[in-house]
Amino acid sequence: MLQTIKRSLLITLLFLGSISCNPIHQIQSTEVSNHMVSPDNMPADERITSLYLPYKMQLDQEMDVVIGMTTESLVKGKPESKLTNYLADLMLEESRKVTEENGNGLVPDVSFLNYGGIRTGFPQGEITVRKVFELMPFENELVLLELKGSDMQAFLDFVASIGGDCIGGARFVISDEKATKARIANQELKMVDTYWLATSDYVADGGDNYSMLKNAVQRINTGEKIRDVIIRYMKRSHTEGQIINPELDGRIVNE
Repeated sequence: MLQTIKRSLLITLLFLGSISCNPIHQIQSTEVSNHMVSPDNMPADERITSLYLPYKMQLDQEMDVVIGMTTESLVKGKPESKLTNYLADLMLEESRKVTEENGNGLVPDVSFLNYGGIRTGFPQGEITVRKVFELMPFENELVLLELKGSDMQAFLDFVASIGGDCIGGARFVISDEKATKARIANQELKMVDTYWLATSDYVADGGDNYSMLKNAVQRINTGEKIRDVIIRYMKRSHTEGQIINPELDGRIVNE
């Protein structure tokens, strides 16, 4: 410690000494100018281009693969929308496939994607992989949470308080910013039961004020990216000749 102090003091003295031995210069004036450079006047470096162009071409080819077809443009909305219903339902179906493959015996009851995490919609017509990346640019992971009935009710109440959201497997009526007449898998929600929720790691960690989800009895990180789950489902459905044509089904209604 003492040696460190001595070393620091010596460096300081040497620095001060160097300043005192040098003449002091004063800046009399400065002149600043801006020059706009157009990208058109800057030719591409052929060496760099030759390095990345093959990868870009391959990436563009993969991103422009058509994986779905819609009969109309799909945009998000509240309390429910065709887009959010479609995403929530496919997430519930795919999360059940994941748990079945893992052989852990659990079956997700409800699926949820936060409204803010859905960045765009789908245009009418062909849907490419690129469109899914634009829809969900985040690297969020599919997480399964076991919730007590009381925490599931608190979760649905919060969804109701913000006017609805992207949810599957549950139905309820918004009354005074609360989720009333809540049903899970077409059964009345019971406080003494537990339920499995499929959602993102962001929401599971309490993001967007979903702090009640941090009370989960059990949490399973699947390692699956939600965007990959969406792409996988859409590819399979498109291969089977299915058209994306979701409906409003009254899963969330205002009293």
